[in-house]
Formats: sequence, C-alpha cells, structure tokens
Amino acid sequence: MIRSDEEKRTIIVHEILIPSLKRLYAVDYDNIRFGVSERNICARLAYHMENLMRRYDEVSGDGLFHDYFADVEYNRMGNGDLKHYENSAHRPVYMVSDLLIQTRGYGRNYLAVEMKRKGNRRNVDEDKERLMSLVSSPPNYEQAHKCVYDTLVGAFIEYSKKGVCVELFENVEGRGVNTENIVLTYRQDDAGQGSLTL
Repeated sequence: MIRSDEEKRTIIVHEILIPSLKRLYAVDYDNIRFGVSERNICARLAYHMENLMRRYDEVSGDGLFHDYFADVEYNRMGNGDLKHYENSAHRPVYMVSDLLIQTRGYGRNYLAVEMKRKGNRRNVDEDKERLMSLVSSPPNYEQAHKCVYDTLVGAFIEYSKKGVCVELFENVEGRGVNTENIVLTYRQDDAGQGSLTL
C-alpha cells in the first residue's frame, strides 16, 4: 500500500512516537525519576519504538517499517560516510542524532529525535537547528549529497518526572519549521500506577 506523507506523518506521530513515550513512562519511569542518563532514556524510547513499528507492520500488513530501524546515536550514511546536516551558515556539519527511525541506507528518514531532560539547556538551539535542517528540502543538487534532508518529522523531546513536551518540526515550503507542540502529563492513580496523558 502506498501512503501519502500526511498518512505516514500521522502514523509516525500517533501510532509510534506518542505510544512509545507512554510505554517509556509505564515501563521505565524509575529511570526517569532517578535521573538515569539521557542516552539510557533515549535507548529505551528506541526499544519501545521499534517494537511498536514491528507490531504495526504485523497488524497492518502494509510493511511501512519493513526496512526501518529505531537507532540511537547513529552517525553513518549507507556507504559508511559520516552523516552531516546543513547549519545556519549553510555549511555541512557532522551530526549524531539522538534517535532516528531510518533505513540505515540512503532511504528517507521517517523521524529524527533530539531528547533533553528538563532543565538541561546545553545545545538546545543547536539541536533544534539540526531538526529544522533535517526536515527541510535540499537547496540544490550538490548539497543534497552532502547532508541529510527530507526527514518526514523531527521531534525535540523535553522529559521530566512530571511528563513530556514534544516540539514537532516539518517541511513547510522547503524549510523546517515548528508545526505542533504536544504536552503529555504523568499521573499516578490510587493504586500507584502511572501513565502519560494528553
């Protein structure tokens, strides 16, 4: 089945990203509560994402994620070259994304994620600049082969014990822009079971 970008975007955000964040808080809340490293939180999110991707393909039967993986700290192109993004000065800059839903080749990335614990302001502007670049269109043919472009969705995720704020970035007329903000709040019920809710 061939899906439009809008259909893929809806699946990525509402069938993979948000449910993965909910699973992260349901299964790994103690890691968040005790301040375990951002890399661990990111890796656990990737684990939940990849499980949901495989489940989605199994149930839907359309193979949307057949050749895709949820990779943490990935920095290579299909032939082993280092990945780059285009910075605000229009120069290629070496990059390592916190998390990618990608083909591990030259296929289009579905999702690029940068994660920060609430209060960690280190490199936030650079992370958002990178997400905007990753979702944008290449300015010219030559640049298209030097940097990663046309990622379907970028997500800047700020997490805390109280919940998650997600800033989504998408391509609007060739440029990466913030298109939506999603806030999920963590709550515990009377039995002590916690969950994220919109």
